[in-house]
Amino acid sequence: MNTASAPAILEWVRDTAGPGARVPAEPRRVGVASTTLDAVDVIDGGGTRHAWMVRRFHDRARLADDPWYRPESEAAVLRLLKNTGVRAPALHAADPDGSRLGVPALLTDRVPGHADWDALDPAAVVEDLARELAAIHAVGGSARGGADAGLALLPEYRPYYDPGEHGPLGPHPWSDARLWERVFTVLDGPAPDVPHTFIHRDYHPGQALWVDGRLSGIVDWLTGCRGPQAVDLARMRLNLAQGAGPEAERSFLAAHRRITGGDAHHPYWDLVDATDFMLWSDPPEDGEERRAWSAFESWTAHALAELG
Repeated sequence: MNTASAPAILEWVRDTAGPGARVPAEPRRVGVASTTLDAVDVIDGGGTRHAWMVRRFHDRARLADDPWYRPESEAAVLRLLKNTGVRAPALHAADPDGSRLGVPALLTDRVPGHADWDALDPAAVVEDLARELAAIHAVGGSARGGADAGLALLPEYRPYYDPGEHGPLGPHPWSDARLWERVFTVLDGPAPDVPHTFIHRDYHPGQALWVDGRLSGIVDWLTGCRGPQAVDLARMRLNLAQGAGPEAERSFLAAHRRITGGDAHHPYWDLVDATDFMLWSDPPEDGEERRAWSAFESWTAHALAELG
């Protein structure tokens, strides 16, 4: 766990804000999960108040071994998104080697809002998430030519599940064995050849913040990369199917098709994302978890049926 002191954080914030900046209060701890989040307000030399967030990458084991836990990659994503209209936090400073705070850290805007999406109007949630995803996928051009130089700095998509690292993946004891054997057979074959564009890579409702029932921002851009747009569609739809039901998942896809005028969905990538989800799944322990698992397998079976 990182042990950076509040004075070190405040000094970094003041240095970034420029001459005459002051911080009227101590940082406020707002979360500790994969990263440590501290909210801090700074008043610049001209008297304007700014709401910022310090994001520290405290997990040294993941820094050593996890290719998707790279602060320099998230910094590159946030630079790519600057002035694009995508509702992502602005990056103010990066400390990728931990020289300022003892562990790698990013200093960004603090996106306003709350994450309680399940109490909101489902139609507004689906519409806003679909519209924002269209804006995300429009960033940076295509990796097959004409791409923004910033896009070329990002990693290439690959599934979380790596047979070399995790070994053969078989059905869980509580799962539908025949369903998953069919899934694994499909994924043993070649992947569809599709253009790779900028994607969030972990686009789901838990990454969204809301103000007055409308989307205020998307956070956690650690896994931003070059990959198939269908991966983002799959991750969002799987989470909606489990958390809000199949109607919300179908409405999201329909809204995305209407907004973009195209169809980036492909059921193959639904199966890839389902396998990623399988990797860290635990046995369902109560009725709610069993319903969520059933919704997950129904969604997976539908993707198999689409492939024919």
